Amino acid sequence: MTGQAIRVGPLAAGTAQLRSWTAGLLALALAAYPQLALLHDPLTDQNRYGPFGDGVTPAGAEWTAWGDLLALPLPAAVCAGFTALVAGRLHRAPFRESPVQHLLAALTVPLAAHALHLAWLWADLTSEAILLTSLGVGLGCVAGILLDLALD
Repeated sequence: MTGQAIRVGPLAAGTAQLRSWTAGLLALALAAYPQLALLHDPLTDQNRYGPFGDGVTPAGAEWTAWGDLLALPLPAAVCAGFTALVAGRLHRAPFRESPVQHLLAALTVPLAAHALHLAWLWADLTSEAILLTSLGVGLGCVAGILLDLALD
């Protein structure tokens, strides 16, 4: 086995994927921590804003319940976009040249994290929250991939 075969063989492709996924997990942790630390309490304080998706603005609330819902996809889009960008940038050549391998490397972590998050909170989510966070994650992934391609 030559050195060239090690750099481009199936083992090398798997290693490149694993490297991208590891970087994506670290990027997700870095992007999600401030979101959880800063936004969790204001967005989930039902005495202040009302429960997500009820469409009712409690007396004295500074924004509507739809404002609560619109605050969900923005952090999700930022986290997903940053994660896809980092994972995509660290997916090395020659494996970047394959669209399937590159999309798998860049999108596995944000989409798997979103699916895990939905599964974990499924009983507490409304259809609007699921739709809007999924839309945010999807748009963030598209933005991350497009930025990754633009940087090439």
